[in-house]
Amino acid sequence: MDIKLNAVDPALLISHSQKPESSVGKKNDPEALRRTCQQFEAIFIQQLFKGMRATVPAGDLLENDRSIQIFQDLRDQQVAEDMARKQGLGIADALLRQLQNGKPE
Repeated sequence: MDIKLNAVDPALLISHSQKPESSVGKKNDPEALRRTCQQFEAIFIQQLFKGMRATVPAGDLLENDRSIQIFQDLRDQQVAEDMARKQGLGIADALLRQLQNGKPE
């Protein structure tokens, strides 16, 4: 079985960058850096969900129409954001440590 993950969905990146807590334009703000790392982890987790869902054969229980796909995408986005905010996979913490070590104090 060959699993092909698509590139990151541009609409997903845009939706994350337009949130009020977006850190665009803020410099040397450790809280903004932490939020940005969490947003990156949320995008990564959502892409994992999308890839895993692509491997599951479609069932006959529910129709597989566009509204179901939109609902699943929105639910996956919310679960991914919640996971990233609550420790998640640890990617945000590792990325934060890496970025903070490279910053001049």
